[in-house]
Amino acid sequence: MVTRDEVLAKASRFYTAKDYAAAAETACIWLAHESNDAEVRYVLAAARTRLGAYDEARAEIVRIREIEPAHAGAAMQEIYIDRAEGKIRTEIFHLRAMISALTERIERDPESRAYHTIFLAEAYSLLGSALTLTGETDAAVRAFVRSGDLETTREKKAVEYSNALFAVNYLPEAARGAYEGLPQRYAALYADMRPLRTPGDMYGHEKIRVGYVSPDLRRHPVVSFLYPLLHAFDAEEFEVYCYANNAEDAVSRALRRERIVWRNIWGVPAADAAACICGDEIDILVDLSGHTKDNCLPVLAHRPAPVQMTGIGYFNTTGLPAVRYMLSDVYLDPPGTEADCTEEVVRLPHSHFCYVPLSRMPDPAPPPSDRVGYVTFGCFNNFSKVTDEVLCVWRALLDAVPDARLLVKSKLFAGAQGRGAAEERFVRAGIDPVRVTMRAFSKDYLAEYAEMDVALDTFPYTGGLTTCEALYMGVPVVTLRGRSHGARFGESLLANIGIEELAAPTSDAYVRIAAGLAADVDTRRALRENLRPMMQASPLMDIRGYTRDVEAAYRALMTRNDRA
Repeated sequence: MVTRDEVLAKASRFYTAKDYAAAAETACIWLAHESNDAEVRYVLAAARTRLGAYDEARAEIVRIREIEPAHAGAAMQEIYIDRAEGKIRTEIFHLRAMISALTERIERDPESRAYHTIFLAEAYSLLGSALTLTGETDAAVRAFVRSGDLETTREKKAVEYSNALFAVNYLPEAARGAYEGLPQRYAALYADMRPLRTPGDMYGHEKIRVGYVSPDLRRHPVVSFLYPLLHAFDAEEFEVYCYANNAEDAVSRALRRERIVWRNIWGVPAADAAACICGDEIDILVDLSGHTKDNCLPVLAHRPAPVQMTGIGYFNTTGLPAVRYMLSDVYLDPPGTEADCTEEVVRLPHSHFCYVPLSRMPDPAPPPSDRVGYVTFGCFNNFSKVTDEVLCVWRALLDAVPDARLLVKSKLFAGAQGRGAAEERFVRAGIDPVRVTMRAFSKDYLAEYAEMDVALDTFPYTGGLTTCEALYMGVPVVTLRGRSHGARFGESLLANIGIEELAAPTSDAYVRIAAGLAADVDTRRALRENLRPMMQASPLMDIRGYTRDVEAAYRALMTRNDRA
């Protein structure tokens, strides 16, 4: 006869494999005979939450609490439902209440520490995500760090420290000093890792083997910048491998048709993925994700290739000694400046990435001010990038252009609570919410550039793909030139197109440039017509020129390391 532990393990395996329907079915079979089993019922509640059956999940939460009133899992699933329904304030309230209750419970009953700490670490991680979304970034970073400290395995600690390091990018540059030791803290997790290859341990292949590893080899912004390196590489001198740490979609399948070797490492332990890369005898391994979600840094920590680099999909240091180089350009890290990263900077002569639209783009529309009679400033960047400092600059701009409006988009705006939280931030910054249009993400967002006269970049975490799309749709982008690698992305994009005058050296200049564009109807009309052809003729969209620049950098690295 099947035991309860076997049923629980089977249902949990289905859940971990994201087969939520099978997890629910397995749990239901057991609960038909043992209805008062709180743990199995918890798996059922979790599976129904993931399936979007929120009413049924809530009913299970009620039953769990009837059996075990203080069950931590019941509270956790309630929070996941809050999140799915866009109730961001309720989610944060419930998370803080749960953290307080779990902390008190552990103090009162130390023997329950191991069980309850699992939920406590998860609660801190969810709190970090929610606070990032609402713009409370400093508290978000601290929540992620606390989650990492509570986790007991290297793999889970690495995820939470990566979350913290990613969230730090949302902070103003002056506020990042408190977390300057975080990259080293992450690196310490892998200090005992025995390298599979060393920098001087070169293979001597006839062709240089380049491997790209990423969780985003699918419909994702990274592909817009990686495609040239998969499509236009010199097959006489290079072999290209892709290591996809993701489920595959139509974009993945299209990439597989290029002249490359494709490996899927999704769900494969880091050590095994590293062994695969080492077995392919990759010369140069390029990480495309840094500390973003589902990143592959644990794979690079094993040093499966003699030369390892990061770039394109991330904009800050990894902090990992196994990653020796960072791809950059002369605008992100001007020659003579000291790079703010643990990696050695490899500067390309033009742009560090090349933009290729993934799908057909609408034609640029006439400036909307011609139709509505006032200028609309806009920002389609993730609203988490909109710091209080950004809002203060935007307020000064709206004061300078009294009849202007502001259009912003974010997943935060999908729910009333998210819009309310954002509205409070606008009010605190002195911006009248009546002048602001908040819209949730949508598939047809490119058409909405027809409603924007001038795009406002965020800072210090600037736009990448969002900036490229705005420019390609004929919308001029005003950016603020920052003091770090990641804060100069906007400047690099504009300089490569030939409109570096839109990169402001100060916040006051940012306001003057944007207000000047608002007043100059002829310039805005000319840019609407000419920005796309300007981009197409620039280094930013020169597929072959960019690929040759990158390949020259690869050859130089091979020569250097061959002598190591």
